Amino acid sequence: MKQSDAGGDGLVGWPESHFTGYKRHFAEMEVGAVRVLLSLRAAAQQVDNCLAAWFATYGLTPQKFSILMLLHSEPKPVALSNLRRFLNTTQANVTGLIAGLERDGLIKRRASRTDGRVSFVSLSRRGKRMVSTKLPAYFAFSRDALRGLSQNEKKTLVTLLGHVASGLAL
Repeated sequence: MKQSDAGGDGLVGWPESHFTGYKRHFAEMEVGAVRVLLSLRAAAQQVDNCLAAWFATYGLTPQKFSILMLLHSEPKPVALSNLRRFLNTTQANVTGLIAGLERDGLIKRRASRTDGRVSFVSLSRRGKRMVSTKLPAYFAFSRDALRGLSQNEKKTLVTLLGHVASGLAL
């Protein structure tokens, strides 16, 4: 399939005839909305694949590194429930990630002194060292990955992605 068949965006390889065919049969079809979601999913998959490969060289996943970065920037231990909210994921997912990071010796977990149902996590010494040594490479990787966007375009993209996320809120 030629690049022009994909609408010029380079992400979604649907021929234009697919969009117009659906539009003829379904009044609800808004070509722009479907194209955005398909492109967003394709871009997200590409970002996930690239980040997963990059982090694998350090024995990590993007999700684990997000937790480590968050803990690195917090002056006090963080409640697991706050991690879930910060990362916009499920409690079960956070619990699994925390178990792996704890097993790897990168974080410490302790129960609340006032409420046994609440756990707090913080970086271990090993975790602090690891994050501090990996952050410069991660920041350089991020900068290089988005070098094609101006600062204003990056701000606009963050705003637009926020609007998309709010439209998809459950």
